[in-house]
Amino acid sequence: MKKNSIPYYAATGLAMLAIGTTSPAHAQLGATGRAVNAPQGDALVRLQGGLVQYHEATDAHGIVVREYVDSNGDVYAVSWRGPAMANVQALLGTYFDTFREGASASAGDAGLHTAHVVRGDLVVENHVRLREFSGRAWLTSALPPGVSAADIE
Repeated sequence: MKKNSIPYYAATGLAMLAIGTTSPAHAQLGATGRAVNAPQGDALVRLQGGLVQYHEATDAHGIVVREYVDSNGDVYAVSWRGPAMANVQALLGTYFDTFREGASASAGDAGLHTAHVVRGDLVVENHVRLREFSGRAWLTSALPPGVSAADIE
């Protein structure tokens, strides 16, 4: 039997990342302001005395997406969790190709249910466990002073 260089589940996960399952209702990583079709029910949440700010919304599929914004409204990080894969292409915007290249190059390195991609300024982590999908992405140089990757949940 021929051994595949990329496990079946890793290839399936990459395909799901490329396709996504939700509509692009959020601002993209690195963008300024809210998306035109962003959910109206979400509110700006401020933590640590306003140091960490994010918009949180839940779509029709039960996927919760957070957009972390700085004081200018620039999206420096996004996170997602839910019963299906978020539309990572829509969330990462212009950074998606960088992520896809990194994910393809490191397929299988992080394990069957995990992806960790670091490419230049972009960091993306993705986890899958028993139909629970979660992940986060951020731009290291765009993190506001006093905010660390640990603050992105």
